[in-house]
Amino acid sequence: MVQWQPNGIDPGCFTAEGIGSVKSSASYRLGGWRFLPALAADTEEHDIGPFKTKTLAFSEAKHLTAERCQSAN
Repeated sequence: MVQWQPNGIDPGCFTAEGIGSVKSSASYRLGGWRFLPALAADTEEHDIGPFKTKTLAFSEAKHLTAERCQSAN
C-alpha cells in the first residue's frame, strides 16, 4: 500500500517513497493536481497531469509506478 505523506511545509504537497510527489495547483502550477515521479527533475516537462482531484493524481501515480515496475522486469 502506498503511504502518501504531507511534506510538512506545504499543505498541498504529498510524497511517497519510491513513487514521487503530488502537488496541488495552489502549491505548484495552475490547472490542477500534478504528479512528479521519483528521481525526475522538478521541471514542468516531467509533470504528469493536471488532474482535477488529489485522489485522481494519487491513483494515476500508483498506476504509472506499477506499469514502470512491470516493464522493468
